Amino acid sequence: MSTLVGQRFVVENKVGAGGLIGAEFVARAEPDGYTLLYANTSVVAVIPALQPKISYDPAAFVPVGFVSNSPQLLIASPKFPAKTVRELVAYAKENPGKLNFASGGVGSLPHLTYELFRLESGIDAIHVPYAGGAPATAALIAGQADVLFDLVRTRVKSGDVRALAITGETRDPELPDVPTIGEAGFPAVTSTSFTALVAPPGTPKALAARLNSRLNELHQSAEFQARMKSFGLVPKASTPEEFAAYAAREREKWVRVVKLSGAKPE
Repeated sequence: MSTLVGQRFVVENKVGAGGLIGAEFVARAEPDGYTLLYANTSVVAVIPALQPKISYDPAAFVPVGFVSNSPQLLIASPKFPAKTVRELVAYAKENPGKLNFASGGVGSLPHLTYELFRLESGIDAIHVPYAGGAPATAALIAGQADVLFDLVRTRVKSGDVRALAITGETRDPELPDVPTIGEAGFPAVTSTSFTALVAPPGTPKALAARLNSRLNELHQSAEFQARMKSFGLVPKASTPEEFAAYAAREREKWVRVVKLSGAKPE
């Protein structure tokens, strides 16, 4: 983006609270186009669903556009007996309260995806939150947890974990043997981890549109495409309006899941 815009981009990591601190910082920034938020599903849809009294309105951010939109994988420990989603559901129903469903933390997207899957499948499982996705995956590999939702494509390719399904509407070309969760009988359990650029409330739409043009130009770069895929992310370009509409639908979905499941933040 620095090369395309002709202006240096400085990344300032405002870590903490699942992205909440960074989102609040950008929400208060001057709407001059010089401060942007590299947003994700958490700050745009999940945190607002879990914590309706947060200090920023996610719908007030001025959208620039998608950066990526990546389905999660439902993965299992190599030690877990189920080889398919149907076998997983059957195991959970035959062994109520025995299945350990890991996540990267209470209120994370993998946690809410589990809650959605639990609602749709009717299974009884134990949610085991870890302090991030990496510890959760490590526990899965060690056989300390049974299954989880995450983006860990490299671990699937290496054989460290077994992929049962992908939560997108289509199969991943790089994992063609992994069925969609819809093919497994649960089409409502769609869940993607998206990233996007958004600007502070009040940012002129014309400025956001110019940034969108450069962002979409970046998407045409083979280097950018390869780099994103190396992180397990699926690059996606869009107009500002397309991202705004998608984000609104995601907020509605996760508000419904939180209400029905009773999920609460830590």
